Amino acid sequence: MKNSFTQSMAWLHTWSGLIIGWLLFVIFVGGTIACFDAELDRWTRPGVPALVAADANMDKVMQRLEREDPSAHVWYLYMPNPRYPAIKAGGWDVGREFTTHSYDPRSGEKLPDSAGGEFFFTLHYNLHAGTIGMYLVGLAGMMMLVAIVSGVIIHRRIFKDFFTFRPRAGGQRAWLDGHNITGVLGLPFHLMIAYTGVAIFVSSYMLAGVHLVYKSDMEAFFDELAPHPHREEMHKPIPQRAPLAPMLADARERLGGEPWLVSVEHPDDASTVVSIGLDHSRHVAWNHRTAYYDGVTGEFMAQGPKPGAAYHTYQFLGGLHMAQFGSSSLYRWLYFLLGLAGCVMLASGLQVWLEKREKRVAEAGALSGYGMVRVLNLGVVAGMPLAVAAMLWANRLIPMQLAGRKSWEIYAFCAVWILAAAWAVLRVRTPARAWRELFAVTALLLCGLPLLNLITTSDRHLGVTLANGDWVMASVDLTVLALGVLFGLMAWRVGRAKAPARQRTAGLRTAEEAR
Repeated sequence: MKNSFTQSMAWLHTWSGLIIGWLLFVIFVGGTIACFDAELDRWTRPGVPALVAADANMDKVMQRLEREDPSAHVWYLYMPNPRYPAIKAGGWDVGREFTTHSYDPRSGEKLPDSAGGEFFFTLHYNLHAGTIGMYLVGLAGMMMLVAIVSGVIIHRRIFKDFFTFRPRAGGQRAWLDGHNITGVLGLPFHLMIAYTGVAIFVSSYMLAGVHLVYKSDMEAFFDELAPHPHREEMHKPIPQRAPLAPMLADARERLGGEPWLVSVEHPDDASTVVSIGLDHSRHVAWNHRTAYYDGVTGEFMAQGPKPGAAYHTYQFLGGLHMAQFGSSSLYRWLYFLLGLAGCVMLASGLQVWLEKREKRVAEAGALSGYGMVRVLNLGVVAGMPLAVAAMLWANRLIPMQLAGRKSWEIYAFCAVWILAAAWAVLRVRTPARAWRELFAVTALLLCGLPLLNLITTSDRHLGVTLANGDWVMASVDLTVLALGVLFGLMAWRVGRAKAPARQRTAGLRTAEEAR
């Protein structure tokens, strides 16, 4: 630690940011893409209809679940909505991962699987590592709060720095200006997103109250927090299954809104209960207004009570983090742009750490701790966007009917990221060249994706989506194209800065030899 309070905060800001900076970058990239997870899910599955079907056949999908997953503890069925006009459904049981498949809303036929936006949503909140990943993300969120608070303390000229950007200065000055601008620009957002992200899983991180009051019974805790009708299993086969359509119509009138989530508890038992809940688009807080029905007779049982003040506050924080509110995509675009600013803030902050130690980096060589930081910066900051671009290419190149298609897309993502990290190790002594090469390949893949889309699809390329006014699908291609141009500009900029950087390093070595 340092002598003065400000120096101590600077030390805390530097090391809290460096230690989890790469992990936070991965979380931010996943979360930024997940702002449009449903739209990306639709883009990756060309069989999804363009508009919501008025006669979505939920019963056919439930019949498929009855054949394919009768022993699940609960079935979840997500009704079509404007963001994703297909049906999503899947079964869940204790001890297994919850996954959904997409179904045609009219025929009930299963659509080709894809990692899609759901992959990035899961990457954002648990790194695809289950409970361990969830705790790592929570730790990263808490460290981010520390970095934000300490960063505000040490930036006395915070508003002046916001209006200062000198890209031509190069090196540490340009990186620091970029870090300051994106940090100040998104400060309220970053503070909110870090706090609410931790708050969503607070009952998993802070278990002392559950252990003491509820004797570690999480089910009892949630029953008191959000009570709902529940039946114990009778261990008798279900005599008949009531159709969903009348229950959906009744719930629509009772709840005064459009149903979205249908869950069927104990689907293969005579005690089965069907719950129908509204979507979350009309309110910031998660909308858990729910109607409950007997799954055998279809009779109305009860309506879920209004949440208490504490639980409603929790729902508000969760809804604020996940940005599912609002009938238009304006809020999601705002979150997306501020998420990009967060990615730049993290990347530039990691580079500032290296640039401030440029002389020591040049002296220490590739195998030092500085070399490891340089490799991680290259492998994560330049490697992950390349892996994302490769995954989107894989989605269009892998045959739609290939078994395990979703897994192959994820394999492509991981393989390209590993290759990028290996390239960073090989190029650690010439970092400017490595940045330029990885950025250039990313730019080529992103700019080429709309062309690949034109070649491989008949109804999802820009020629069709723009002509039909399908701005949701067109926006995916246009956004990818814009990001490709941005990466191309960064590759060009790094290429121009390569020679001066080399000259500075050579000058440092010459000066040291002269001593």
